[in-house]
Amino acid sequence: MKIIFDLDGTLIDSSERMYRLFQELVPESDFSKEDYWELKRNKVNHKMLLEHYFPNYDFDDFNEKWLKRIEAEEYLKTDILYYDTIDTLKALKNRGIEIILLTARQSKDGLYRELERLGIDIFFDMILTTEGSKTKEALLKDSGILDQTNDNDSVLFVSDMGKDIMIGKEYGLKTIAITHGFMNEKCLSEYKPDIIINNLEEILNIEDK
Repeated sequence: MKIIFDLDGTLIDSSERMYRLFQELVPESDFSKEDYWELKRNKVNHKMLLEHYFPNYDFDDFNEKWLKRIEAEEYLKTDILYYDTIDTLKALKNRGIEIILLTARQSKDGLYRELERLGIDIFFDMILTTEGSKTKEALLKDSGILDQTNDNDSVLFVSDMGKDIMIGKEYGLKTIAITHGFMNEKCLSEYKPDIIINNLEEILNIEDK
């Protein structure tokens, strides 16, 4: 069996990083972190947010600055693991499960440094990152992962993002949506994942069945 994990919002809590950068780029914002994330988790993207609350901002300019800064070291160091990330990965590894990371990070070097800092680099059999030049879908297709098994249902795809759930369903993978990241349960359910979980450790019960 193989399990594909998304990173940000799935294994890593990057909410502080995103909130701090938003406040830097939109200094007149008086959003609390809770306010900002309530909007994000209800599928209010930055374009919608700026148009509604800060119409004097040009989204294209904002987005360009965002992409340049979101993986800066000063922000990455605010990322933390969810409380059950290491225990879940360790338990899966001990069961002989192949663990694959699929993420949309732009800098491979920055990604590897963060994984090492957080102590989870040792758990992955394969690390796939878009590096700003490929889509996750293209990465997955080109990786050969799906060619190595006759039963894609034995490949689990775990993510907090609706787009990832759509990719997994397209390739016939068993999709698991997790609610502690970028989207709440109501929004995730719209993508019809096979299973919805609230915490990573719940995967261990699914895998046992």
